[in-house]
Amino acid sequence: MTNHDLLPADEHFHQLKLRVLDTIAVGERRRTRKHRLIAMGIAGTLALGTTAGAIAIARASQGQINYLMDCYASADLDSRHATSVYLPGDQSSKTPTPLSERVTLAEDMCAATWRIGSFSPGGSTSDREFPVPDLQTCQLPDGRLGVFPSELAASELCTRLGLASPHE
Repeated sequence: MTNHDLLPADEHFHQLKLRVLDTIAVGERRRTRKHRLIAMGIAGTLALGTTAGAIAIARASQGQINYLMDCYASADLDSRHATSVYLPGDQSSKTPTPLSERVTLAEDMCAATWRIGSFSPGGSTSDREFPVPDLQTCQLPDGRLGVFPSELAASELCTRLGLASPHE
């Protein structure tokens, strides 16, 4: 005789029911855990893919880095600015233009923008020359150069704006 034979029929049925329900609950927990792991894997993959895509989109191409720059009206990223194009060196080359050359060209282009009055209240003119403020160059998040009027040192201004100082 076994232990089960000694139990009344109702008690025996109750214990069988508890074992079945416990087995089902264990299976449910495993499936839930498995589904959570799968969902977390998918979410992680999507997050990595989205981040990589955003970085690729946010980065300017080497050509744009070589020949585009922004000249700002004030030491503020939200200020009015003009995007200028300059064509240093061999544009068919795959190698980047040296940074020192890019900085010099960017500051020269921005000085010309200030000199013709692009940032003056009356607008630009060809018959008058406007003063050019001290100009400092920072590296924008996409790799292009931004030139700002400021009496601060470039490294201090770039830090204040949350930008990098140009470096090779």
